[in-house]
Amino acid sequence: MENKAFELIADKVEEALAEQGFKRQEKLETEEHGDYVLYLGDAVAYSVYYDNERKRFELRTCPLEKEAPTNKWKGLSMWLYDPENDTVKDAESIMTDFVETIQGPKRVAVVQQQAKKKKKDEESTNDPIFFFNRMVGVFPELKEEMNQERITYGQVRPVTFAREKLLPKMEALAKSYPNSEPFDRMCTLLNDMYQSGDMDVRSIITIVLLNGFGDETALEKVSEKFSEDLAKSYKHAKKYKGKTVKPEKKKKQSKMAKFRADTLNDMKR
Repeated sequence: MENKAFELIADKVEEALAEQGFKRQEKLETEEHGDYVLYLGDAVAYSVYYDNERKRFELRTCPLEKEAPTNKWKGLSMWLYDPENDTVKDAESIMTDFVETIQGPKRVAVVQQQAKKKKKDEESTNDPIFFFNRMVGVFPELKEEMNQERITYGQVRPVTFAREKLLPKMEALAKSYPNSEPFDRMCTLLNDMYQSGDMDVRSIITIVLLNGFGDETALEKVSEKFSEDLAKSYKHAKKYKGKTVKPEKKKKQSKMAKFRADTLNDMKR
């Protein structure tokens, strides 16, 4: 009876969480007093745990850290269940309560808020400086040039540095060594950072760097390595090449629109 009850509850929780993008893990996890089924989302995890010692089911949640649960479980609902005395009907009541808890508006809002916070935190660390530091692995001399920028200007100027320091190195590598391992690493970094970088990084990659290539053959070699996302975005970014973008007068600009306009105007100077 215990196993049947466990599977009944775990399966229904899986269905409810699947609607919110959670995935049930195949492996059954074990703790000191029992087993649990694990469900992973973008920022949090859920588990259905049966405590053999206390004879109870628990619905729990905890944050994710580096795509893994922290195991700092917080109980959301607990029900006593003794397989020797309780019935399937009792298990169904537990199942209903767990599902209603998961699908409750307040609970859904908390999960969504945590997912947004995680995404924002990730984007805030993947800024242009992070991008340049990643490129140091391909062009070691960038490290000293970044230090010189800080000494001279008190900071690294993202657009100017990308255009004057990084772009010539990328173009030269693509032109002279398109079949080399450093070239492959450079292209992989472009794809990875376009995917994970913030809006400034994406604009630097498409508008400053790729639109800044003067050698069409070199650009073609790089474009052959584009991910699907970068290929689609660069297709739209090409229309800005060589143009001055004027901010709209009446509409309030978004951060992305303002960055693109400032970037293109800066490149025309």
